[in-house]
Amino acid sequence: MDYEQIKYELENSATLKLMRSRNIALIASFLYKQFKVAQRVSIPQIELEEKLADYSTYLQGIYSELSLQPPKAYLNEWINAQLLRKTFARSGESDEPVFSLTPEAEKALAWLEDLQQRDEFIGTESRFLQILSLLKEIKEGSTADVETRVAQLESDRDRIQQEIDTIRATGAVDPFNETQLRERFMSANSLTRQLMSDFRAVEQKFRELTRKVQADQLEADSRRGTVVGKVLDADDALKESDQGRSFYTFFNFLMSESKQRELKESITAIYELDELRSLTRNYGFLRRIIRNLLDSADHIVQSNQRLTEKLRQMLDERNLRENRRVADLIVDVQRLSRQIAPQAINESAFWRLNGAPKINLMMERPLHPLEDTEAPTFADLDFSDLLDHELEAELDELAQQFYVDEALLAQRIDRALEDRDNIALSELLEWYPVTQGLPEVVAYLSLATKAERHSVEFSTIDLMKIEGLAPDSWLQLKLPKVVFYR
Repeated sequence: MDYEQIKYELENSATLKLMRSRNIALIASFLYKQFKVAQRVSIPQIELEEKLADYSTYLQGIYSELSLQPPKAYLNEWINAQLLRKTFARSGESDEPVFSLTPEAEKALAWLEDLQQRDEFIGTESRFLQILSLLKEIKEGSTADVETRVAQLESDRDRIQQEIDTIRATGAVDPFNETQLRERFMSANSLTRQLMSDFRAVEQKFRELTRKVQADQLEADSRRGTVVGKVLDADDALKESDQGRSFYTFFNFLMSESKQRELKESITAIYELDELRSLTRNYGFLRRIIRNLLDSADHIVQSNQRLTEKLRQMLDERNLRENRRVADLIVDVQRLSRQIAPQAINESAFWRLNGAPKINLMMERPLHPLEDTEAPTFADLDFSDLLDHELEAELDELAQQFYVDEALLAQRIDRALEDRDNIALSELLEWYPVTQGLPEVVAYLSLATKAERHSVEFSTIDLMKIEGLAPDSWLQLKLPKVVFYR
């Protein structure tokens, strides 16, 4: 850091502006309570306004000299100060605006949190062991020599075997004492807080890339290929950067069902230790680390998906403009043709072509690359075994109109995916049997096609048997394999 860098940060950093704000106690305490204590990544606008109104009333009841603004005014002020980010929920969810913390707010809250924990002991032993472990990993992971690596692994094996022999010979294990356990528990909490703050920075990188796409698109002389090329190059550069590689490696690790189970078992065991009972009551952040990490990682993936959607939208808009231009040219040609129609036709002006013409009509082309007239049928109902009167009854049932709550079905999918990466529709219907007949299955199919993370595998057919709306009636369904992903 030099003089100019420090001066620039002091004048422009949103984090330092928050520290100098006269309302920092209100801002920091409220945001920390709503996002950190409640362990939430985003909060709907209406809910946040209501909680801020209640918090303001509570503070004014204690500190009568406080003069506070309306909640909406505060939220707008914090957005302008780059402390909160206002976005909208993804498709399939509510269209209500939601708020999330920015990386600058995360840094400020982390610093204040560390400041308030200054009275707690500093675990020098555990931190020094972490340093030794990291140095050892660097040394061992940097070697490409086979014999050297084998010697390292054999040394670790001998050390572990020696410890096993000692335990068997003495019949005793030397566990960590209470201080050592507390040190490592506090270090794990600190690293977890830092990790959650780092997620905001990674998400910000994806958002900056999306804004760059929008800026390039608005340039008057921008060409579609040039813009797309810039975006793909920037996206590749982000994924190939140290930050991008680390995130995607971590994300793949996080999505492993076995790793999630291992992490959950470790956390459960730690929170049941009597030696840590006094700490675990006040530090519950680790309990929901899996869900918090998944939610934060999902926000980053959604930011990347928004970039893809912006590219798709840009290409579609360019295609629409090109189609309008072609339509205008066709109208001009038609107008000119009508103007010269009364004039005599000069036969010598025509070309004579040998052979039959090959016709390739523009209107025969599909309107969109996704259009495929030969695509497989999405659902095939097997009524081959039904008698005529039964078939008529089932078709009448299909024509009946009533409300199927897709939000309830989406909740069932989320609950089923809490402890696993994916679930097929056939298995989901075993967990939650159909109660509204065929329309309920159609609603599940609608949810599968609305979200990009779910898939429909047309090459694989699932056979299902569901209960119809009529008493003691059953339907045999043949559907492509539908898989819901977390």
